[in-house]
Amino acid sequence: MNKKSIEDLGFLSVLQKIQGCALSTEGVQRLANLGFLSDRDALQQRQRKVAAFYRLLGHPNGGVPSSFVDITEAMRILENPLLVLDGQGLVALAHYIRSAEIFLEYCNQNLDNSGPLQDIHGLLGLAIEDELLHLKSSIHSVLDESGEVKDSHPAIRSLRREVEHAKAVRSKFCNDYMKTKSSAMQSDQSAFRDGRVVIPVRNDRRSEVEGFISSASSSGNTVFMEPYKLVEMNNSVVMAENQILVEVAKLLAGLDKEARECKACLLSLQQMVGDADALFGAARYSFKTQASQVDLDSPLFTMIDARHPLLGRKAVPITVKLDSKVQAVVISGPNAGGKTVTIKTVGLMAMLNQFCGFIPAKDGSALPLFDDIFTDIGDEQSIEEELSTFSGHMKQIGYILRNMTKDSLVIMDELGSGTDPVEGAALARATLEYCLKEAKLTLVTSHHGVLKQFAYAKESVINASMEFDDFSHLPTFKVISGIPGDSHALDTAKTMRLPPEVLDKAKHYLGSEAVEIGEIIKGLEKRRREAEASEQKLKDRHHALQQQVREVQLKELKLKQDALILKQEQSSELYRFMREKSSELERLVAELRSGEINREKTKRVKGFVSSLQEKQITTERQIEEQSEEIQGQSRSKDEKPIQFKPNMDVLCGSARREGRIIRKASKGKWIVAIGAIKFTLSESELSLPRKKEETKVHVQYHSSTPSPKLVIDVRGMTLEEALSAMEAQVESSLVHGLSTFSVIHGYGDGILSRGIGEYLKKNKHVTDYRFALPEDGGMGKTYVFF
Repeated sequence: MNKKSIEDLGFLSVLQKIQGCALSTEGVQRLANLGFLSDRDALQQRQRKVAAFYRLLGHPNGGVPSSFVDITEAMRILENPLLVLDGQGLVALAHYIRSAEIFLEYCNQNLDNSGPLQDIHGLLGLAIEDELLHLKSSIHSVLDESGEVKDSHPAIRSLRREVEHAKAVRSKFCNDYMKTKSSAMQSDQSAFRDGRVVIPVRNDRRSEVEGFISSASSSGNTVFMEPYKLVEMNNSVVMAENQILVEVAKLLAGLDKEARECKACLLSLQQMVGDADALFGAARYSFKTQASQVDLDSPLFTMIDARHPLLGRKAVPITVKLDSKVQAVVISGPNAGGKTVTIKTVGLMAMLNQFCGFIPAKDGSALPLFDDIFTDIGDEQSIEEELSTFSGHMKQIGYILRNMTKDSLVIMDELGSGTDPVEGAALARATLEYCLKEAKLTLVTSHHGVLKQFAYAKESVINASMEFDDFSHLPTFKVISGIPGDSHALDTAKTMRLPPEVLDKAKHYLGSEAVEIGEIIKGLEKRRREAEASEQKLKDRHHALQQQVREVQLKELKLKQDALILKQEQSSELYRFMREKSSELERLVAELRSGEINREKTKRVKGFVSSLQEKQITTERQIEEQSEEIQGQSRSKDEKPIQFKPNMDVLCGSARREGRIIRKASKGKWIVAIGAIKFTLSESELSLPRKKEETKVHVQYHSSTPSPKLVIDVRGMTLEEALSAMEAQVESSLVHGLSTFSVIHGYGDGILSRGIGEYLKKNKHVTDYRFALPEDGGMGKTYVFF
């Protein structure tokens, strides 16, 4: 990509944000040199690695691994044989190696043999060799976190004891000596001068002390002296401390030597960390901005709700969809309506796509690949080069036309402006026609009607406009495809409170034809809004039908469940009854076999048979009542019960065989003739045949609504964006029969939480909603039920 386009589109500012997501200095440097890919296979390979890191960041056990310390200075010292690493530099190397181990473990999560992070994992594993692990262990065994040699080190521990012993002997000597010469002492406490212990002696009695005078007080009343014996003791302490310094120097030199032997391994590790961390930084930035993976296989240009990453929450989502035939787009509309931001967003999304394969847009976005992106945006005026605004634009456009290829993206803002409108429009059209032949895709913004007409006449060029609110007389910053935009200069002037006389004269000078074209465009915009409103009504109606279908299905399911429970209860009751009667029958048979049959035995047998008959009658009555109850539940409120009568044609049983009622047998039962055979059937087994002229209507529902998600995350969105995402999720859940889902809105200032709560409270389809369990997110997450 050429440097000017990178600057015009603001990619350097985005790159700084991506570099801020890296864990190491090497990752930051590698991102600066990562470059853009125009080869599809190479970009897909990079995209898969970024996507793998993206999934790890979203994993419950993923998180962010620890950062790497900067070892640039330490490696510079290792390159110079005259310099020696100090303790802090060595500890930095150990921490760097440990961070590499942690990053390796992070990449190893959920890793299979064919995962996209396999090569990163393998290369890092090779880079962290046994030599580096041994170096890390050696550094930690000798040095503490501050880079000082540990007092517990065996070589230092014994020397420390010697120093402490020498200091104790010296302290005891000073105390005893000062008590002996107390009359000559200025104080009963010894003092330190230049790292040596001295005794404060009165200046007028210094002759009583045999030794060297080290210094004197500012008043001259006190001299600090070292008795001859104390001189030897001070020297012993200094020599013991120097021995420690010598031993520390030896230990540091040994570690420095070991580090130099591992220099090649460290350099290799730095390179591997830089390569892996650069991709991790891109994935982390994508995760923070809720970016989605671009479809690199689609031939279409589809950018869904793309958000300019430098505008933050102020960004208005932009949707641009082009089919494969479109080679140019002419964007028109009011000043300050968002035309320049739109083309900058498209160019920046193309760069981000070829940088890491992710863009801050919704899933389903697809972008083609370009070998270069050329831009002419902003004021090219230059006093030094004696260029006016128009000549500056012409210079840049000339460079673009000379260097673009069949695979280039060309973006030109306000094409043909800054000069005579007629000549500017002619140059603009000629430039656009040339770009159609020599570039892959061209985006231009313009107010020239010539370009709008050209876009209408040319099949490979389409018009697009920035929406303008006729009520507020302000732009909405939304892109409308297929309709040219009016500049709305008069509306803007009216909003800025220009005198009515000026506006009236402007309309008069403009001419009726121009005003008529503007009115036509306004009419088209009005029809578009009406079409969108009609489409929304159809969607609402569709949702209502889906809800009705769902309610009917639930009723049907409940009836089936009730029938199953009833069968189970009847089966259990029948089993108990049969078991009791079997035992009773066995007793009766045994009594009949033993002895003679008498009147008492005969009475018990008749009672047994009578109980069976009563049970049969009771069971039939219960079945009939339950059937009538179920039939009543399934019958619509407006549906009247069937009035059966003799000579009526009916359908009988589950086989729905045709028959004719002869007469009424008893309450709820009729004698029906099916052919030559007569049957006694209950009313629940009878139904009326359909009229022959009645036609059977099949109703089918079809929806293009995407499948709902079990969990949606609206953190980082504005309240409007979050509510829009909630509406889409609720709609998709109702269409696909999802009974519950959860939404992550975070804590923050509570704006998202309150706004989503109000939306769910007013939504008639939502039966219940509540905050999540503490272990599942608490008040930062809400469960929704239908």
